[in-house]
Amino acid sequence: MAFQAVAAHGSFSKAAAALLRSQSAVSVQIAKLEDAVGKRLFDRTTKRILLTDAGQILLRYVTQMEGLMQQALQELDDLDHLERGRLVLCTSDTTGCYRLPTMLQHYRQRHPRIDIVVRNATSPQTIQAVCNHEVDLGIVTLPAASDDLEVMPLFSRHDVLICHPQHPLAHRTTVLLKDLECYPLILLDQRCASRRILDELCTQARVTLPITMELSSIEVIKRFVRIDAGLSLVPAVAIREEVEASLLASVEVHDFHTRPAYQMGVIYKKGRYLSRAAQSFLEALRVHFAPGTGRVSP
Repeated sequence: MAFQAVAAHGSFSKAAAALLRSQSAVSVQIAKLEDAVGKRLFDRTTKRILLTDAGQILLRYVTQMEGLMQQALQELDDLDHLERGRLVLCTSDTTGCYRLPTMLQHYRQRHPRIDIVVRNATSPQTIQAVCNHEVDLGIVTLPAASDDLEVMPLFSRHDVLICHPQHPLAHRTTVLLKDLECYPLILLDQRCASRRILDELCTQARVTLPITMELSSIEVIKRFVRIDAGLSLVPAVAIREEVEASLLASVEVHDFHTRPAYQMGVIYKKGRYLSRAAQSFLEALRVHFAPGTGRVSP
């Protein structure tokens, strides 16, 4: 615990405060751990305490062991309880903000004794968290590049161009990516899987978009587009309210219809014990996003 706290806070004093222990006690525990493994785990020469290569390796395994212990405790608890537990879900802010709230509300009504923790991360970060046993389930852009994962497709994602209602493109029914080369673009940053897919599509179409801003939040992007600071490409599900209120204009992008729509899906680690809470949540996701359920497509 002391090792993880120092790694997280980058400081012995902050780790000690978080653990409600003295700094000397934390230092002694770290020293004993370093003696036991025969390696220095922290670089103490910088202003901020940083993990050494050996420390990074140990932290990865400690995190996995902590996840496995949580699985063991959950499995033992499941022996006696059918309708209680804890579920940790990781997904992007797009899915968390626009796709999950209604489903989560219904699930909580049916399973009030199951605690759900939702973590926000990009698809690559979510995949890593699932592989490291840090979370139970993840919802990511598919395909998920790991042979260690079980995958269940949920829904397709449909992106559109958004612009100010008075923009010259606002009254077009469709545009080409090539049409956007003379306008400033505000896009998600390159850590996002959807941005990398867009970059690949632009490369194939020999299009160079003039990107003036890269942000990590679609909500922030929408604010900038509303003041006519640029155009953007976002999921259609994210801008319904603004379009209905005439705060933004939405235009179809022809290039997106020339390739299969990319899918979003839920993932979990192969061989991982799935608690009854996780199993019931998987089933709820399957039912909620099943074709023909009347859900509005993204």
